[in-house]
Amino acid sequence: MLGLRNFAGDQKGGTAILFAISATMLFGFGAMAVDVGNFFYEKRRLQTANDLAALAAASDLPRALAAAQSSATLNGFSGGTIQALQTGIYTPDPKRTPEARFVPSPATTANAVRINMQTTAPLLLGRVLTSSASALQTQGSAPGSAGGVSTLASTSGDLPIDSSAIAVQDAQASFAVGSRLLKLDGGLLNSLLGGLLGGNVSLSVMDYDALIKARVDLFDFAKRLAIRLNLTAATYDDVLKADARLGDVLAAVVDASRDNDARSSTATAALGRIATTSVSNLPVNLASLISFGPAGEKPLSGPKPLAASLSALDIVSAVAQIANVNRQIDVGLNLNLPGIAAASLKLGIGERPVGTSLMRVGRTATSVHTAQTRLLLTVDLVGTGAASLVRVPVYLELAAATARLNGIQCAPGDVSTSRVTLGLTPALVDAWIGQVSMAEFNNFSTAPNPPAATLLNVAGLAKVSGRAHVTMTNLSEATISFSYPEIQRGDKKTTSTQNFVATLLGRLVGDLELRVEALGLGLGLPGLDGLVSGIIAGAATPLDQILNGVLGTLGIGLGQADSWVTGVRCGGAVLVR
Repeated sequence: MLGLRNFAGDQKGGTAILFAISATMLFGFGAMAVDVGNFFYEKRRLQTANDLAALAAASDLPRALAAAQSSATLNGFSGGTIQALQTGIYTPDPKRTPEARFVPSPATTANAVRINMQTTAPLLLGRVLTSSASALQTQGSAPGSAGGVSTLASTSGDLPIDSSAIAVQDAQASFAVGSRLLKLDGGLLNSLLGGLLGGNVSLSVMDYDALIKARVDLFDFAKRLAIRLNLTAATYDDVLKADARLGDVLAAVVDASRDNDARSSTATAALGRIATTSVSNLPVNLASLISFGPAGEKPLSGPKPLAASLSALDIVSAVAQIANVNRQIDVGLNLNLPGIAAASLKLGIGERPVGTSLMRVGRTATSVHTAQTRLLLTVDLVGTGAASLVRVPVYLELAAATARLNGIQCAPGDVSTSRVTLGLTPALVDAWIGQVSMAEFNNFSTAPNPPAATLLNVAGLAKVSGRAHVTMTNLSEATISFSYPEIQRGDKKTTSTQNFVATLLGRLVGDLELRVEALGLGLGLPGLDGLVSGIIAGAATPLDQILNGVLGTLGIGLGQADSWVTGVRCGGAVLVR
């Protein structure tokens, strides 16, 4: 007993015991720090190699595996590190989950690649601890048992590391949505452009034909506008954000037309007359005209990223409409059509949907839209008898047509084989015969629901009022493909759901509800409603001619829309995950 008490009270060697225990713990923490740090270093190194391999594979999809293996080797990993490589279609749709945006597909139709790589991170100091622990466990195991062997296999092995990367081809295209001018009517074009520009435009049919054929490159236009606005060391996006006025914008269009094609002297001269005619100093939101997309960050001093152009008439009409957004424009129509005594037009142009423009430079899934537009065409029709003059107000409400960039097919090193696919949805249309107040007409936040309009008023005897409404709905997206020669020419392709313009008045007349109200002496004039209905039906053809001319000049199609692609760029890739 005395010996035990002496042993318990003896403190000699305590420091050595504490040091041994502490040293073991410190060594364990040190091993953990070193090995965890090494693990994350190796993981980052693998992820970097994986990202570079995915970029190399996406840049050369027909030889994706060979490109990925070569990249992995250059970055210190064997080709066998690549566990899986898939080509597919990547759609950057925010409505989809990140995992659903990549869909495997053959390399011939793919635009992206997904690569999974795997390697191991070696244990450094931790190997000593695991070896010691496994040795102790082996000693505690029965001879010949499997427990020690499996423990040694698991503890002496290195830590597995996985990584994944998705890269998509950095193919870009410039595309637009609008409509083509189907009929050249110099008088109507002059009236509409004059109303938009605030001046007296007087161009010939030959001038307008030259404006349709001439091309204005929008990158050149941005450079010219930057000079006029005294912007230095600017990017293309800086120009779009600048305070630009209609006069400067039109002058820059003239300069860009002169630079682009010396053969378009007629168009350049016509543009010059338009620019000097305009007396409006309204601001122009250039972001509604063009979105330069990924190219917007590039300096003006560098080379053009790709071709992006509009016809001279398209760009003049577009900037004039943008400058007059949410403003009512009154246009006098000097018509010489049978059965038409007089006609007047009120035009209202709304803003494009947020973040969109007429033309866009972008990658797959970007889109462009037309502007919401309202037209109120009031026509006095020549009648007979008691209905000698019938006034018909035709109101049109057009939503935005949409063109979406659905795909770009590129072959490495050969842009001439590229193909661009758009999805086009024409605008929804509401058409009315009714009385629209100016307060309703100018309020783009709500859609008018006009009451019946007075079509005929026989003083002291009777009044005829009428209301009609037709709608075009259930429009589906149509797929349109552009080959490289079509892109170079800037060919416009039309998507139609039906010939809505040709049947518009017929449908409205068929839906027209007439009401005859007796006045004064209470004489309702029997048969007056049939007389008015016949006069309106007989004027359907000239009314359609007016609508066709007005809508075509504004770049609007009822139940149809045009789209075109003017440039494509292939090569390179970007990481998306």
